[in-house]
Amino acid sequence: MMKTKTRLLLNSIAALSTAMLLFTVSSCKKEVFSQGTVKSFSLQSAANGVTYDIKVALPSGYNPAAGKYATIYLLDGEEIFDFTANSCQEIAGKNGVANALVVSIGYGQDRSIDYTPTKISNSTGGAPQFLDFIASQLIPKMEQDYNVDTSRAGRVILGHSYGGLFGAYTFCVNQKLFGHYLLLSPSLWFDNLVTLQLEKENRALNRISPALVFMGIGEAENSGRMQAPFESFYQSIRDQYPAVTLSKNREKNLAHLGSRNPNIIKSLNFYFQNR
Repeated sequence: MMKTKTRLLLNSIAALSTAMLLFTVSSCKKEVFSQGTVKSFSLQSAANGVTYDIKVALPSGYNPAAGKYATIYLLDGEEIFDFTANSCQEIAGKNGVANALVVSIGYGQDRSIDYTPTKISNSTGGAPQFLDFIASQLIPKMEQDYNVDTSRAGRVILGHSYGGLFGAYTFCVNQKLFGHYLLLSPSLWFDNLVTLQLEKENRALNRISPALVFMGIGEAENSGRMQAPFESFYQSIRDQYPAVTLSKNREKNLAHLGSRNPNIIKSLNFYFQNR
């Protein structure tokens, strides 16, 4: 009798272990954009000499003759391209609006170089050159090869962490490029809040430009390092930019990385519902 109970217990443990293993494997499986076509190309930057791998997710049923498409320029593309492209397809469909092309910018060099606005070490300060590459090479190529909206209102930039910092930097120094900014857990603490200073310096020029701005963060992210500058930047836009449609979200109980995907979804909902 005891042997039978022991055998049943061992079988149950084995079954539970197998189920847990299968759940872990399925949870770690990389998401793949499966609802449309992906085009790929490489582009060498004239500004810094670096070659970037670019992927473009074309919406399901993409038809250049049907009209011009919006574009979402995605930082950290090697990490979140498929998730973002699939989310766009689903959210645009639910809202009954035309989808956008998702343009993934791969890592040509260390992201801490490309995404940070000022040089405080050998691995920072390349944002001006990276922005020049996007403005003078990547956007023109997209407009040449695809039937995309060429106005700033047709372009979105989405970034997380240092990518969110770069998006905020772009908002401050060159609003001719993008009409919409999805800024997720932006590292606005960088270099003694230099981006907040850039916002003040360029406010008079920028405050009249219409834009959509979504700011998302995790509730559990470091309150001093992340939350305080996040709130300061949000309040500046809220109080000083009458032409901006602004939204803010804090993901409950989630930290820096855990809040990323939920905020991607909420930011895309905000964009497709308000553009």
